[in-house]
Amino acid sequence: MGRAAVTIFLAAYAATTVGFLVSQAAFNVNLIVVFNLISPAGWQVGLVRIEDVAVGAAVSVVAGVLLWPRGARRELSRSVASFYRAAAAYLEGGFDTLLGFAASTDVNPLRRQAVRERDRAGEALYLLLSEQTARHLDAETAVAIVAAGSQAMLAGDAMTRVANEFGPRAGGCAEGAAALRLEVKALLAGLKGLGDRLDPDGRASGSAEPVSAAALRAAALGCLHRWAKDVAAGRDALAVVIAREWTLNLARLEADLEQPVSRAVAASRITWWR
Repeated sequence: MGRAAVTIFLAAYAATTVGFLVSQAAFNVNLIVVFNLISPAGWQVGLVRIEDVAVGAAVSVVAGVLLWPRGARRELSRSVASFYRAAAAYLEGGFDTLLGFAASTDVNPLRRQAVRERDRAGEALYLLLSEQTARHLDAETAVAIVAAGSQAMLAGDAMTRVANEFGPRAGGCAEGAAALRLEVKALLAGLKGLGDRLDPDGRASGSAEPVSAAALRAAALGCLHRWAKDVAAGRDALAVVIAREWTLNLARLEADLEQPVSRAVAASRITWWR
């Protein structure tokens, strides 16, 4: 009974202080000792237990190699790619709503889709961080590419809220709004391009045109000058200025994502045996 007490203590104590593997080893020893006390069978009980564990481990390894050859890295890339595309669609709705190009202000379906993709990317990130073979992609890079999509969603939330609560429309500064919208399209094309690069099952699109800070500035200044001459154009000018600021911020975010995305793409192509 003394041996059984010692193995029971080790199985319970090791789970919280030493580690899961040590706890499972102590638990197996505890089972062997208890079964031998109930029905003495010598080393045969231990041999049967070792055979069971070996068969289970072999099946798990084969299934993992066939179904999960690149671990969670590939799934993270795939889910973040979908997240970026959904965030780009939501951003497009937010910009169009703010600038007055949207036929409807209801962007909730786009936001719900982006939230679903964000949750999926978060689950893949959690899986990657808990995976022992995640050495090919550091945690900082993995967190950065997921957090970037959330920042894009926050921008969409902010623009939608401003448009719905304060009601600015660009009808009084159509030229500036149209010029800014061209830069927004370049911005969104860049975000979708990052998603295409990350998608292991897709084909990377060509490089998108960079956002022009000069064109954004000219669009905003043109609307502000019109506001100075026509007070009624104030809301429209404000909409263009707000959209310009978010476009610049998101363009900086995309530029910062270049290296993390490249590292994630390279890591997603590495198989487990390398």
